[in-house]
Amino acid sequence: MLAVLLIEMKWLKENRSPAGAAQRQKYYRPLKIEDDVDLAGEGVFLKKCQYFQEGNSVFCDAGVCTKSDEKMQEQEKGKPFTAGDECRHKMARLRNQGINQEKGAFYAVNELEIPCITVSEEQNNRIRIKWFDSGEGMPRRRGGNEDLYKRGAKLAGKPNVCNETAFVLEQGQSGVLKYNYRYTFYSGQWYKCYYVYAVNAKALTRDIFIRNYDFEYNQLADLF
Repeated sequence: MLAVLLIEMKWLKENRSPAGAAQRQKYYRPLKIEDDVDLAGEGVFLKKCQYFQEGNSVFCDAGVCTKSDEKMQEQEKGKPFTAGDECRHKMARLRNQGINQEKGAFYAVNELEIPCITVSEEQNNRIRIKWFDSGEGMPRRRGGNEDLYKRGAKLAGKPNVCNETAFVLEQGQSGVLKYNYRYTFYSGQWYKCYYVYAVNAKALTRDIFIRNYDFEYNQLADLF
């Protein structure tokens, strides 16, 4: 079984100092799975942690279901449903979805949504993990495309795209991928960095991500 921990960090240009980098580094570490998460499931277990740095503080960027959401739903029972109610309920559903993703859930391989990464299962419980330039942000990573001539592949026919196997995990092995991007808008620049921990194990445990990793793949550009 494959278990994946996706850690995403965003920050603004003013946080590009050594002190800002040291603060962010604390949040890239592997985490345990919470006690209230059901570990019995099929497919790939994916846990997402999204953070945003502002000044000297780092905030969780995922949705959070608050007591006010529960109170709102209780108070509105039996009342006519309005457009404003629909908007608030939609936001509450998104916050609930954010909680589920942050705690972790099971997905089929073809349902995984991990930026710049594709996962495929092979014989003998081997799992191939590939990294590709998604085309967003800067810089553009040029290179070989393993899927150039593969019919039906996402990047088929695109000759100058970095698309390569990061590592192939045998059962019991693990690897971490690290990559980043810079984005420019009219209001300024901001940055994004990903740490993706992948473990191919016989069974899912709460401390599955706390280990020494066998492989490390880097696409960490110098973001000026």
